[in-house]
Amino acid sequence: MYLVKTYLDKSGIHGIGVFAGEDISKGTVVWDFVEGIDRAYTQSEFDALPATARSYLEFYAFWDKGMIYKCGDHGCYTNHSDAPNTGNWPEPDSMSEVALRDIKKGEEITSDYRTFDEPSRENLQSVIGA
Repeated sequence: MYLVKTYLDKSGIHGIGVFAGEDISKGTVVWDFVEGIDRAYTQSEFDALPATARSYLEFYAFWDKGMIYKCGDHGCYTNHSDAPNTGNWPEPDSMSEVALRDIKKGEEITSDYRTFDEPSRENLQSVIGA
């Protein structure tokens, strides 16, 4: 869940995006997995869901280390960027996202999906032939 003020608006990247509702300083933890707001599914829990629910999660959730994660707040609307302003830095295996630079109020908050989502990493590898 976002730990800073955010709001949804039309995105210049894709559809709807998440925007900073306040100035955010570099290094601020902006998102973290919060059980009860966010939800983690095992593959078997995902497989047991109705087809419409699986389809929804395939678009709005992310896959990492055998688990499927669904943000329970604006997080599911965060758009990808090759030059994101948030990331899993300085701990690559952390679930937390921090501001990689200062983010101004009203600026879209972005992430590089390839740093935490297995299907995004696989898609990149197939595109670049790695």
